[in-house]
Amino acid sequence: LPREDRGAVIKALMQNFVATGRISKAHAAAATKCVQLRESLGSTALGGGVALPHARVDFGDVPIAGFALLQNGTDFKPLDGAPVRYVFLLLTSKDDDALHVALLRAITKFVKDPIHLKALASCKTSEEVGAVFADYA
Repeated sequence: LPREDRGAVIKALMQNFVATGRISKAHAAAATKCVQLRESLGSTALGGGVALPHARVDFGDVPIAGFALLQNGTDFKPLDGAPVRYVFLLLTSKDDDALHVALLRAITKFVKDPIHLKALASCKTSEEVGAVFADYA
């Protein structure tokens, strides 16, 4: 099967944010542009099959995070060449530098443990994903 398109993965995560009432359609469109701009500056792939696309947005004051487990991977242009299967999308307020950096650091630390990724890979539902984060974070 072909790899999933990076832009389509980001769009699907944004659509999930809208469907779950976390952001409006207008904010999703604006946030998608911010994420695409960030991606154009350099890869957000962390290596080991993980990518952390992120953006600072000028709406809302609560961070919004999403996760996608991809069956075939996608190309976030990782330096190690590994197809990205684990995608964490993070939106934070432009007004909170410290929180943005802290969340990027926390997610990066979380994904560096192969046990966490193995646990995520076995998830079948969003509830199971939430339980993994609650158990290991």
